[in-house]
This record gives sequence, structure tokens and C-alpha cells, in this order.
Amino acid sequence: MSLIYGVTAVVFSFLFLVALALLLRLRPTLAIDTPRALLGISFAAAAILAAPIAAWWYRFDTPPQTVELATGLLLIALLFVIATVVVSAALLSFSIYELRRVPVLHQKPRGKAMTIAAALLITLLFIPAYATQEKTATAAPLQVVTTPSTRRIALVAVDGLTWELSRSRPIGAFASAYPAAPLPGRSTAERWATIGSGVPAQIHGVRAIEGIRLRGGPHIVQTLSRADFALHDVAGRLGLAQRQPLPPTARRRDFVWEIFGARGVPSVAVNWWTTDSQASIFAAAKGDAAGVDAAAAAQLLSAVDRDSPRVASVYLPALDIILNRLSLDPSARLVASVGVLDRVAATVAALRGRGYDVILAGLPGEGQRGQAVVATTFPLPPATPLDLAPTICVLEGFPPSAEMPGRALAGDMPRIPSYGARQMAVPNAKINQEYYENLKSLGYIK
Repeated sequence: MSLIYGVTAVVFSFLFLVALALLLRLRPTLAIDTPRALLGISFAAAAILAAPIAAWWYRFDTPPQTVELATGLLLIALLFVIATVVVSAALLSFSIYELRRVPVLHQKPRGKAMTIAAALLITLLFIPAYATQEKTATAAPLQVVTTPSTRRIALVAVDGLTWELSRSRPIGAFASAYPAAPLPGRSTAERWATIGSGVPAQIHGVRAIEGIRLRGGPHIVQTLSRADFALHDVAGRLGLAQRQPLPPTARRRDFVWEIFGARGVPSVAVNWWTTDSQASIFAAAKGDAAGVDAAAAAQLLSAVDRDSPRVASVYLPALDIILNRLSLDPSARLVASVGVLDRVAATVAALRGRGYDVILAGLPGEGQRGQAVVATTFPLPPATPLDLAPTICVLEGFPPSAEMPGRALAGDMPRIPSYGARQMAVPNAKINQEYYENLKSLGYIK
């Protein structure tokens, strides 16, 4: 990796020096004889060479940690010193061989000018990143005025369940059920994060991401900048690295049950993307799609019996895995999918038996045709997946946020502008190899 970055930096720097030499060649009368000119040239040269680093630095999905900030500061300072010396040497060479003289600026100390320019450059690059890190780590949850509520709500999210499938094999006695247009999105996690948080993908930030496996390397580089030209483009084209899809780990907005839990409402959620519970459930299933649903449902019901939360939620992906991700013959796919639908019905019945009003949400899976479905065990007007988060907020006495484009179908309540950024305990989460292999065995990673 160091070699890839080093070669890319040398090539970029060489092209920059060539461009500078051509500029001076075309403008031999350019005045560069004063300390002020030196400061300007040094700062401009270092800023141009550091611009790709700045773009790379700010395109990470999560703020840097303190060690990363310190390391980056040292590297930028070193780059600035090297850039200033190299550009000064180039100017000196040009002056000697083209102008036949040694400019005054090369006869004076340059430490003060370099220090000022380096301090300005480092401030511009690192102070915003440090401020973002501190804000994310220490910000307290926004306090809001709520309405007292004792209602118990359970959200059952079934990936791969369409309106057409729900009509062909009913999976519970629902008071209302409606078809809806499926949500847009490049990845499963992106679409379900939109439902769980109620905000669009451009706000919650969950998206399809990729890691890099260097040729001959045993591990995947998981934390990459979206502007990493060296690894994404150069190394890929030269065959030195290969892109590998990864499950998303960065999310900028809380799910609605996380909003409730941070403000004292007992809540439990199982197997949702970008949460810690999913890795353990996928590992326990050992590549068995039906086992993922069984483990998730069992963990949810156990938590409900133990903690009696007001809000419970579970994500069940087995139907999507069986219908769209695994290579199965038609008869085996039919038998497996019917079994999954029966287990979903059993989960809904178990939650109803424990006193919960159940909301069922289904979305077409990867490449699957059909409409989304929203069904509830209590009367509700025609609903879409985007309506679920604000509706659950109102049912629990919380104001929806203005960031949620959906309608609150359970009554009117004034909206607040935003619940703010997600309260992340570990901002730079990574997946382990076991979780990665389980995702491959279930068809999420090809």
C-alpha cells in the first residue's frame, strides 16, 4: 500500500514540477525575488500538492480518531517541507540556467515563511476534522417534549416480501394492508436504513461500500476514502488490488427506536444493518438462510420476555436470500420460502400474544419484481414504507423530524427540525473475517 501511494505521489509531484517549469519558461520575467513572493510560491505549491490529500481526507465516511489526526498532521507537515524545498530548488535551477543569476530569496533564511505557511495549511486541513470528531463523541441527545404513551409497537421487517407474495400466502390477521412503490437504493442496507430512520439515504449516509484486497494480501482494507484514487483506480487498473463489497458500517442518523431508547423509552432491535447484533446472528446461522430468521426471532422474543420494551423491531432477511441470492432449484426454493413465511407468521402471532401492535413492512429483494407491502394489526390509512418512522414516533408520543419525508398517519404532532447526528460509541466499526465469510455464504457478497 505504501508503494502504491508513494509512486502515485511521485508521479503527481513530477507532473506538477513539469507544469511549473513550463510556466516559468513561458514567463521568464516573473518576479520571484522577494520574501513575500517566496511565501506565496511556497504556500501555493504546497497547497496544490496537498489538495488531493485534502480531498482524500474529507471523503471518509466517519471522522478520524485522535491517532489518525496526529499521524496525518505529521505527514502533511513533512509533505509541506519537502514541497517547499523541491519547488525552491526548481526555482533556483531555473534562475541559474535561464536567467543567469541567483535571486535574493535563495540567499535568505526561509524558516519563518515555511512555518507560517505550514501552520495555515495544517489549520485549514485539520481543525474542521478535529471539531467534527469532538462534536460526534461528546454531543448529548437532543431533548424533546413528548406526549405520554403506553402503546407497545413491534416492527417486523421482511426483506423479499412483496405485496403479491403476501396476497398469495397470508402471514397473519392484519386489520389493514396496502401495496406501495418500493424504495430506491443501490443496496439492501440503504433501503432498510431509510425505513428504520425515516430519512432519505443522502441524510442517513448508509450506502453500498467496497473494501480493497491487495494482491497476495490476506486481509481487506475496510476503511477507505471515497476519493482514494490510488487504491480505487490506479491499483485496480494495474491489477495490484481488487475491490471487495462490504456491508455498511457507517450511519449518520439513529433508527427511531434508538431515538426512543436514548430518551428513556425501553426499546429493543435485532438484526438490523449497521448494528452489532447482526454479526452474531449471521455467525450463529452458519450460512443457513432460514437459520438467520430463526435466530433473530428467538433473540427478539427472548429480549421482549426479559425486558418488556415498549418498542421492538426485527429484520428478517431469509426470504430475500432464498428467492434472490442463493442458487436453488425451483422446488427447493418454493419449499424454503413457504417455510420462511410460516415462521414470519409465527413471529407476528407471538408478538401479538405478548400485547404488541404489529407493523409488518416488506420490500422486494435484490433484483426482485413487485410492490412493497405495509400491514398493521390495528387500523391505519394507506401507508408507504416512508410513513412508518414518523407514524411510530407519533404512536410513542415523540415528534417526527422535518428530515422525515413520510406522513405521520396516527395523528398530528408538530415536527422538530432534526434529532441530530447518530450517537456512535465506535465511529470506525469494522467487520471481522467470520462475518464477511457468512455474508458470502448467504449471497450478500459475490
